Order: sequence, then C-alpha cells, then structure tokens
Amino acid sequence: MVNLEKAAFLIKTDGLFSYLYDDIVEEMGGNDLSAEEIQTALDDSAGAQQFLDRYRQINRESEISNIQLKELVVGISDSPDCIWLKETINTNGNRLRALEKYGATAKDSAYSIWIGSLAVFLIFMIHNYFGLFTNVYHSYPSVIFGSYLLVIVWAFRFYRKTMRNHEIKHLHYKEIYSKTREYLQRGLTSGCFSEEDLFE
Repeated sequence: MVNLEKAAFLIKTDGLFSYLYDDIVEEMGGNDLSAEEIQTALDDSAGAQQFLDRYRQINRESEISNIQLKELVVGISDSPDCIWLKETINTNGNRLRALEKYGATAKDSAYSIWIGSLAVFLIFMIHNYFGLFTNVYHSYPSVIFGSYLLVIVWAFRFYRKTMRNHEIKHLHYKEIYSKTREYLQRGLTSGCFSEEDLFE
C-alpha cells in the first residue's frame, strides 16, 4: 500500500533513503535520477521488488507507516457496492496499520537477539548473586548449573512461542493485505474512486 510517487520523491530528496537512492542510480546506469525515473525503477525495473522491500524496511526501522492509504469518503450518491468497498478498505487500512510490525516475517525480526540478550543477562545476574553473596557454588554446584539450564530452556521456549505468534500474525497481515489490494483494484476498475483518492 505504498504510494510510488511519494516513495520516489522521498528517495530522491530525503537523506534517510540515500543508500537506496545510490543503489537505484547504479541499477539504472545514470548519474542523477529524477523522481519520475525513480518511480519507474520502483514500478517496472528488474530490481523493483527489491527496491520496494528495502524502502519498506527503512520505513519500518524508522517507525514510518508503509500503509499510506487515505480514509476514503463515502458519498451519498455512491452505489451500494462502492459504499461496501470504501468502508471495507477503510477498515482494512486501520487493521493493517495495527498489524504493520508483523508485515515482515519472523526470521527478519530481532527476537533472537533480544531474547538471547535477556537470557545472558539473567545468567549473569544468577552467577553474580550466588558467586558474590553465597557459597552455593562450592556446596551445591548442581543448583547453579541447573538454574542456568532452566534459564536457557525458558529462553528457547519463549523464543519459539514468540516466533510462532509472529508468524500467525504475519499470515493474518498478508491475508488482509492481499484482500485489500483486490478491493482497491476492483474499486479503481469500477470507478468508485481514483488513484488520487487513495494515497496520502
């Protein structure tokens, strides 16, 4: 749900996308590209999908929404089909924004890093507490190493649960996204709204 015209303008003018701009320039074989040429690269060049994916990723990392749909205005003279399409697209746009952090697959997330860091921190805290303030290391070493094992098992189970939850929500996001694209195409074809009505 990215407005290619807006994306091209931002890639051309916003320093946030400078690396992406350089890659597009290299792909297109030019020295300096206009916003229109960048839009062409995003739309129908060999690397279009890769460029769009990187644009979306930069937005996600910068907490900028990739769901750039405007709220469609339902008119009194709209047909029942157009009313249904507009209301459904508006609802789906809000649902997609709410689920946007699940737009990328779980393997593209940093769950392993922050859950692993948490496990290491807990083991470090256990080690320091028992090593500095007790003699449990000498008296009951199996208790210490057992607690390490428990932390590792907990972290692994938590990681798997988090990844599974993310994948379920990612599939839900993809389903809504796909249906919304169909509704957008249907609305454009039937004349319920124009491209200008859709994007911010």
